[in-house]
Order: sequence, then structure tokens, then C-alpha cells
Amino acid sequence: MERQARRAQVLRHAKRIFARKGYHRTNVADIISRARIARGTFYLYFQNKKDLFEELLEQVLTELAARILRLRVGADSPDPVEQLRANLRRVVTYVLDERELTDILLNHSTGFDRDLDAKILNFYDRIAALIQRSLDLGIEMQLVRQSDTRAIAYCILGAIKEVVGLLSRSAAADTDKLVEEVLDFGLRGVARPELLEAVKQSGDCATSSAFLFAAK
Repeated sequence: MERQARRAQVLRHAKRIFARKGYHRTNVADIISRARIARGTFYLYFQNKKDLFEELLEQVLTELAARILRLRVGADSPDPVEQLRANLRRVVTYVLDERELTDILLNHSTGFDRDLDAKILNFYDRIAALIQRSLDLGIEMQLVRQSDTRAIAYCILGAIKEVVGLLSRSAAADTDKLVEEVLDFGLRGVARPELLEAVKQSGDCATSSAFLFAAK
């Protein structure tokens, strides 16, 4: 098997084991047994299980960034609300398709490994920074009210973590309905009153998810 394909295979099996057993109760022996590789082969790709776990975190960030497109403005551009809806739908679909990664992030126990705990916190800090950057862009576009975007970013992140937790516990979810609810919640939290009135007059109750998905 080609080297990159083998590495991807190890990541895929490790993701499932981490989701089922948790990071701290998983060891390298579990991973190599599930992936059906020799211990030496594992160490060709990763230094240890922490190195592999961090690779999974980076994978999440990369995949999310690829699904969050910058808002375009102009006569030929789609309505901003439609762009936001498309961003959110891509992200929700990814979360639903990657339940193992979702479980890993939500169920990680802190207090056992300070270095790993710091990595997890840094992961969430980077997502919060992405949200804040999107909020700042929304203000520049005069779609978001003036506010403490850093504080709001963490409020939004907390809400998202709860929604993701709900998804991970549900056997099935109505993606479109969830997208509309999150969009509606987001816009009512950060939008300028003028934009809310315009949306109300247009009869479109689907709104922005606090411009979480406004920009990379």
C-alpha cells in the first residue's frame, strides 16, 4: 500500500478507537491492532499517540476552513444570507459525517496531560479566532452591529459545542431545519436592527449564524 494511503488508514482507525475509548484509555497497541500493522510501521508515521491525536485536530481545522467561504459582495454575488446558509450547511454536514471526530473533541477528559489539554484549548482558541474574524468582517460590511467581537466569538463557540453535542447524541438530524434554526439565532444575536427589519419585511426568517461562516 502506498505510504500516504497507509498513513490515512492508520488515522482512520485511530479516530474510531479514540471516539469509542477516549484518548487516555487508548494506547498504540489498540491502534496497530485495529489497523493491522506492525508497531514499527506505526512509528514510521507518528512519534506516539499524542502526535497522531494532534494530526486529527489539524484535520478538523483544515476541513472546517475548506467549508467556510468568504462572503462576496456585489451585483453578481448571491445574497449574503444565502452564502451564510451554504457555509453553515457545509459545516453541519461535515459534523454529521464525522461523528467520531465530534465525539473525540467533546468527550476528551482534561487534567491528565497538561500538554494535550493545552493543545485542545489552542484548538478552540483558533476556532474562536476564526469566528471573531468573521464578525469583524461583518462589521466592516455594515451587516453586524458594533460589539466586543472576541467575547461574542466565545459565546458562539460555546453554543456551537452544545449543538455539536446534540448532534453526536442523535441517531439522525434534520440538517436543513438545524441550519435554519442556527442561522435565525445567530442573526438575532448580532445583526444591526436595520438588517433585522429588512429580513422581516422580506419574509425570510432564515438568517446568519452570527457571521460565524462569513470569512476564512
